[in-house]
Amino acid sequence: MRGVVRARLGRVAAAAGVVMLAGCTPPPTDGTLIADPYESTNRRIHELNKGVDAGVLRPGAQVYEAVTPTLVTFLVRNGLSNLELPVYAANQLLQGRPMDALSTAGRFGLNTVFGAGGLLDPATEFGLPMRRADFGETLFVWGVREGAYLELPFLGPSTERDAAGLLVDFLMNPTTYFTGFVIESPATEVLLGLRGSDLLAFRAENSELLEQLFYQSTDSYTEVKNAFVQVRRRELGVETTPEDALPDIFADPAEDDG
Repeated sequence: MRGVVRARLGRVAAAAGVVMLAGCTPPPTDGTLIADPYESTNRRIHELNKGVDAGVLRPGAQVYEAVTPTLVTFLVRNGLSNLELPVYAANQLLQGRPMDALSTAGRFGLNTVFGAGGLLDPATEFGLPMRRADFGETLFVWGVREGAYLELPFLGPSTERDAAGLLVDFLMNPTTYFTGFVIESPATEVLLGLRGSDLLAFRAENSELLEQLFYQSTDSYTEVKNAFVQVRRRELGVETTPEDALPDIFADPAEDDG
């Protein structure tokens, strides 16, 4: 299982290398939504990702939904979300949001101590809601350009800026170093299993929309690209297109970004 984590890092690192070497591709000037100079490669990766979905995630999600109690899904999602909080707090500090960082740190401490290690969420009742933050957002705050569109193997749609951010978030996450990436740990299989089950739960919950995007559209690559870019820009407060009412298919429905 450790090799899966390392392979994931390698794929993200390869995508991040584009932004590091090229300084981000300039925005398009031909009226398109986003620069896509790697379209040929992106489309091949998109077909790979669709194959993984069709062969693994879609049938796995159907089985998971049929046999897994809702309570188990709820507890797993809470626990995994709690583990991400140190990364959110670090990014909030880097973005110059110390009060948000303090709130996120308080949420982590409260849920860890009084919420059974994060399986429960008493922090929300105490006025400490979930506020996500990632290093792609941090780079945006620092003025780094979005760059070109990328589709990452197994990780899906991204941009040059967000791919670099994904790598940094991975390295900032404390669990990275205790799940087989650096230190041998019996938690490796447990954590990867939990993340896998959460992915299947996400696939099941968003089945209808994902079916439309992947299998019912005339060009699923373009549909996924446009949906991701528009949602991501909206998350960052960049309203450059009229489609600002698109559903956020990439958000965790249990989280409150408020």
